[in-house]
Amino acid sequence: MKTITLVCVVMCLTFGMASSHYYYGKGMMSVLSKQAEALYQGLAMVSSEDGGHHDHGYHGHRHRIAFTAVTSSTTTYSSGTTIRFTTVKANYGHAYNNGNYRFTAPSNGLYVFSWSIATHTSYKGHTKLVKNGSTYHQARCSSGYQQCGATVTIILHKHDQVWLESDYSSIYVYATYSSFSGWKLN
Repeated sequence: MKTITLVCVVMCLTFGMASSHYYYGKGMMSVLSKQAEALYQGLAMVSSEDGGHHDHGYHGHRHRIAFTAVTSSTTTYSSGTTIRFTTVKANYGHAYNNGNYRFTAPSNGLYVFSWSIATHTSYKGHTKLVKNGSTYHQARCSSGYQQCGATVTIILHKHDQVWLESDYSSIYVYATYSSFSGWKLN
């Protein structure tokens, strides 16, 4: 559990430091604190449900749902265009489809999605997480070479779909530096 907690804290610091001044008026520590608390609560649920027994190996991976995909080419996306995360690094449970760039929930439950977009200096990096065609969460990134994104929890029902779209007139996404991940908590 300590290793997972450390990873979550590092993720919070990475995302928070990259995008903290875009939370208009909220301090970086406030944002980091909220992100860390959300991750801590998710980890607490997982550890209480498995009775404290942690399977950090590959045993049972067929029953786990988790994916990470990255962009394979540097591309400019117009508003409302699905961002193409074509290179799949992991896809336990085969719920991420790199043909339509969507995650389809194989079962009801609480899920976490995290994304990070690397942008070019003359473009904004506004993105949105879409659930079944409706905006669930947005991330804003001003012009400049930046890495920005978000991590969110969401209740999904079997067959619900989640994906990322551009949320600005034109965004520039660097290849291999931009990623989209998701996993089921329970």
